[in-house]
Amino acid sequence: MQINIIQAVLIGILSYLGSLSCPWALGLTGGWYTLSRPLISGFLIGLIMGDVQTGIIVGVAVQVVYIALVTPGGQMPQDLNAAAYIGVGLGIMAVRSNATVESAVAIATAVGAIGTIFHNFMMMTNSFWNARAMKCAENGDYKGLAFNHWVGPQVLQFCYRVIPTVAILYFGQGLALEVTAMFPVDSFVMRALTAIGGMLPAVGVAILLKQVTKKNIEIVRFLFGFALVAALGINMITIAIFGAFFAYSYYLYTQKDNTVKVSAASDDMEEEL
Repeated sequence: MQINIIQAVLIGILSYLGSLSCPWALGLTGGWYTLSRPLISGFLIGLIMGDVQTGIIVGVAVQVVYIALVTPGGQMPQDLNAAAYIGVGLGIMAVRSNATVESAVAIATAVGAIGTIFHNFMMMTNSFWNARAMKCAENGDYKGLAFNHWVGPQVLQFCYRVIPTVAILYFGQGLALEVTAMFPVDSFVMRALTAIGGMLPAVGVAILLKQVTKKNIEIVRFLFGFALVAALGINMITIAIFGAFFAYSYYLYTQKDNTVKVSAASDDMEEEL
């Protein structure tokens, strides 16, 4: 699948709108927490490139890797935006060239790791605008403050996001396709990428389980769901419905238990009085 310059520019603009410090797509809600999710970017890139199905398949696979990614204070262990747009874009082209989805996941993850360097460099250069904004505030220059707070940093971020995305997707697509053609699906390189890409989603799920469970024994609940899928062959939507039922039942049970405890405590207080 070839990508033209207009498609590359559209993907680059989406990359900018979904970046961490861009306020134009409803702030973090519409930008970082929506547009920069690989599931969403995969759909949008697939829509632009004319292959929504492949876009969603690659986006979902990459999303699982980053499902537990957190960015405290803007600090990113991996550049999710680069993985979501550059990585997923290259992954879609690779899959269209007979590569496996797992290899596309490995490519996207590698792009996310490299993108962290550019993100940190962008954050460092933005300190220039902060210094200018503080100086304008001290001098009462409100127009200068507005420019250094809104315009300057956004122009710089637009260049940092759009230019690399467009350059890699448009000018680097030939190299990516040639590399894919050099290593068939049954080659050692592609088998290695497939193995690595297959393990990465498991790492993402494991990190998520570590965050949402208070005790290690609670992982048994998740293992029960995986066992249902493996033993009964049911799909993920069905298992999600089962999970919602048990979660709601557990919620009602805990609410009832708390109500009984509050009532008992109130009766004890009345007896003491």
